[in-house]
Amino acid sequence: MAWRPAGVNKASNNTHVFGNAKSSSSSSPTFQILAFETAKCMVRLVALYKSLSDDEFLQFQKSIMKSPGVATLNSDDETYLLGLACKDMLENLDQAAAIVSRLGKKCTDGELNKLDIAYHNMKQGIIDVRHLDFKSKHVGKIIEQMEKYASYTSMLYASLVDLEEMQISEKKMKKWKRNASRNINYFNEEISLRRKQVVHFRKISLWNQTYDKIVGLMAEIVCVIFVRICTIFGPFVPSLPCTTRNRHPIRRNYNSSPKSPEVRGSSFRISAITNTEKFITKSKNLEGNTGGNQMLIHSAPENTVGAAGLALRYANVIIMAETYFYSTTTMSKSAREYMFEMLPLNLKQTLRGKLKSHWCKDAEAREGQQGLAERWKVALEEILGWLAPMAHDTLQWQQERNLEQRSLDAKPTVLLLQTLHFSDLEKTEAAIVEILVGLSCIYRYENQMNKVGI
Repeated sequence: MAWRPAGVNKASNNTHVFGNAKSSSSSSPTFQILAFETAKCMVRLVALYKSLSDDEFLQFQKSIMKSPGVATLNSDDETYLLGLACKDMLENLDQAAAIVSRLGKKCTDGELNKLDIAYHNMKQGIIDVRHLDFKSKHVGKIIEQMEKYASYTSMLYASLVDLEEMQISEKKMKKWKRNASRNINYFNEEISLRRKQVVHFRKISLWNQTYDKIVGLMAEIVCVIFVRICTIFGPFVPSLPCTTRNRHPIRRNYNSSPKSPEVRGSSFRISAITNTEKFITKSKNLEGNTGGNQMLIHSAPENTVGAAGLALRYANVIIMAETYFYSTTTMSKSAREYMFEMLPLNLKQTLRGKLKSHWCKDAEAREGQQGLAERWKVALEEILGWLAPMAHDTLQWQQERNLEQRSLDAKPTVLLLQTLHFSDLEKTEAAIVEILVGLSCIYRYENQMNKVGI
């Protein structure tokens, strides 16, 4: 079974990733209810593929890495940031590969049952993957297919939800059928149409596709993405396997036994790799790694927001402060108290001290409070300009990795280095205190103006 579908390979003379074994997809089971989780994994791969394009990588280097927030709170060391991005993408790929490997166990093709071993060996540099071309038309067609299947599966899910709601309404309407015959006839037509839509989307979505066909597509993209990561991050991350075309395949040193003409014709066959037992215990770890980027998360230094476990809390505080700052209404006392209670104890104490200091200064120069409030507005707008985007990215990163909230949208995802996770704790807390002090001063001035009727 090749990883490439027969329809795409018909006009292609390229070597199959898994050789030219005959497909047994005709007897392979279909996804059915697992179509929805498979679609999420498929979209994850497409998003990762798109994030590695030349334009996206250039945008990452010129915009994201050099953004004021990342440079101020995280680091301005390009090599360090590229290393974080590489590790983030590799762990995302590991999680997707683990899901594809589990799906591969349901395939009738024996080689697709061993995807976990193949993926592990590829990461170790044992399998030659130099022939996989990220920019080839063939790979582009696979991505298009995957996007279509994910889109149709999303439509199927929406139709099923609508149908379920209509069926509930149908039961209620039967109780007053005699009083609203016209409405019921119209409703019956609508629910009949919705049932036909469900049948249609089941036929064209992942619901009715075989494991062998879809797992083959996803598995090849997993390898293509891995090669691409090694290609663009290789100069900055020496630990990555070399996948350049001037390198001799490591596999020939690993399997020194004579090769048949069939094996020599394929540079990427699981059946051509011997002693696979050596890698089974290691590759099994991939199957349990379906959560967030656990290794990368735990690599945050002790002086960071992430190591203190405060990234999500501080992101919420910053976004709430941003909302009140740009709001046309005056910040209420209850809102200020709620925001204050969100802070950890040490930050509450720091904030109290700062506020007392500013209150004393304000008492000495009450006539200049309008100018003081305007200066605070300018200062807060500048701070929020680089801090708020990181807070929003923190919440978005969390949402994108929540399996229940993950949408079937194949746009590039937020990287962990764009969030507050690797931000310097002291600098981040100082910025938050500055924002809250500024909001308090603006609130006091506006509250006084309201009292005197200005």
